[in-house]
Amino acid sequence: MSIEIAHETEARLIDEARRQGISVGALLERLIDEREATASATGAGALPQLPILHLGAMGALHRRDIYDDGLLQPTGRWAEVGH
Repeated sequence: MSIEIAHETEARLIDEARRQGISVGALLERLIDEREATASATGAGALPQLPILHLGAMGALHRRDIYDDGLLQPTGRWAEVGH
């Protein structure tokens, strides 16, 4: 079997196989096995579960909660500059 891959990808595979002291074929088998193990652990095609944070109720989000520009405060920087 042969597949066409970019030269950079081929070089990366060869370097990694040499680092691990195995053939490129063995490295590819290992990568495929790891992927299959990960897929079976999370469920076929399932997305990984993200943590759900229960932070409680929150009121309306106002501009002053995000920006510190004093637009809503008469004594803010904008009022001092003369805007």
